[in-house]
Amino acid sequence: MLDESDDEFGGYAHEEILQALVTHLLTTGDLDELCDDAGLPQLTHDDGTPVTITSARVYRDAGVLTLDRGVWLELSDGSEFGLTVRISRRPRHEVTLCRP
Repeated sequence: MLDESDDEFGGYAHEEILQALVTHLLTTGDLDELCDDAGLPQLTHDDGTPVTITSARVYRDAGVLTLDRGVWLELSDGSEFGLTVRISRRPRHEVTLCRP
């Protein structure tokens, strides 16, 4: 077990872990399959081919100028989205990190 001062996550373990989880999810599955799994309609181009995620990078790697944590998405239809992970309240008790 590691405490929140672990070098990889620093004092922002919650934000860093959620940011990494979203990035992993969006880079390991096709958008149409993720929509199917969630029971959501698929995004498609005019020719009927599915819209895909062309890039999913953490804000820092995408050059987004913010102190927030988040994931920058670029889709094959040219749209871009920022998914921000912001903590509204810190945990009340000490939190430890357990490696898988």
